[in-house]
Amino acid sequence: MKTPTTILIAALSILAFASPSINATLQLDFARVAEGQWWRMLTGHATHFGASHLFWDLLMFVILGTICEWRHPRTFAISLATMATVISLAIHFACPDIDIYRGLSGLDTGLFAWLLVDEVAYAWKRRDRNWLAACVAAGVILTGKLVFEAVTGQTLFVASGDFRPLVESHLAGDWRESSPPLQGSVASQRRARVLACLGNASSRQRCNVKRT
Repeated sequence: MKTPTTILIAALSILAFASPSINATLQLDFARVAEGQWWRMLTGHATHFGASHLFWDLLMFVILGTICEWRHPRTFAISLATMATVISLAIHFACPDIDIYRGLSGLDTGLFAWLLVDEVAYAWKRRDRNWLAACVAAGVILTGKLVFEAVTGQTLFVASGDFRPLVESHLAGDWRESSPPLQGSVASQRRARVLACLGNASSRQRCNVKRT
């Protein structure tokens, strides 16, 4: 089993969705975190508000997580845990009116940024201009999606009738995966070159919170 972390989180997401009580126990409830239930900062990302929310989040997570974990088996779990914590803290400080958070989409954005950095670095090393252009185009498309959802308050692909998207979770996920410490010095040097070219593709979107 080459991608145990991805498989574990996918299974946990499905289990939580199938059981409302487990979903409630794992969701990122900031009042409960303040009482000492710190694990919610990690597990809240595996909870969702509806079937469409789960389907699209989990689909992207499994695809991106499998690729990233296969490429970075030693650092993937700690990188993902760090990303989840950073996203949770970002929501807490940037969205003080938010009580509950659910969804893998912030992690999905971070994983996409991680993969994009890898691919741009590969294209840069190989002097593959076509693939480099394709990767930059993917970054531009992602940026367009994030800006659209931030401006309109509507999500693409996911029906967001029961929750509203917020900017901070996706921005935090992208920022974390665009920062040097997670993959070591070699990747840090690659990232400096890549980001100069790519311009940090993802810039704005919103996290998933229950509509009131």
